[in-house]
Amino acid sequence: MNEGKKWSEDELIDFKNKWQAVTIPINIRIENNQIALDLSRINQFLLEAKKIAITDCICRTTLKNCSFPRKTCISLNEKADIDVRSGYAKYITQEEAKSIVFETAILGLVHLTLNPPNETDQFPSAICSCCPCCCHALQGLQLMNMKGLIKPSEFVSTFNIETCSKCGICADKCQFGARELDVDKDLIFRKDLCFGCGLCVTNCPEGLIELIPR
Repeated sequence: MNEGKKWSEDELIDFKNKWQAVTIPINIRIENNQIALDLSRINQFLLEAKKIAITDCICRTTLKNCSFPRKTCISLNEKADIDVRSGYAKYITQEEAKSIVFETAILGLVHLTLNPPNETDQFPSAICSCCPCCCHALQGLQLMNMKGLIKPSEFVSTFNIETCSKCGICADKCQFGARELDVDKDLIFRKDLCFGCGLCVTNCPEGLIELIPR
């Protein structure tokens, strides 16, 4: 993790009390009868959303620890209207939103949905593209083991040692420590650490990784 600015424990607890973050890989579409926020419904959410807006990532704007794009936070429906009326967001099209989500996935940013913890509506308020050096949730998980900040999806990625070329791209993109190359350049996969975010699937150059029910 970048050794730049970090959120304090009080700030992370405050974030945890206000929001629930859920991993959502972008390359898999699940039907509406699936448990919402557990797997990549981004394109489905964008298709169903009546309003879509884009604004700067608060985490990257505040900490400034990296050079990843900042205008990547997507708000939907009522929150999109609120953000636009507040003056710091603008409406975008479904295609523009899909392009942003795809481009950030290639960069290795984890896609998280945000909903208030007690909200029963299964449609997300926002979709964020998160980096571990700035994100509230990823910092809390990695530095303080605050597991309640991020809920894993109901899917897990696959690994077949016979077909893996050991290029290491999936390990480079994984933000949860589930994939890494050892000193002998052999790929190690820790299934129990996989959050099902789908970045390894999106970025595998040979298309060898899938997401399956956990």
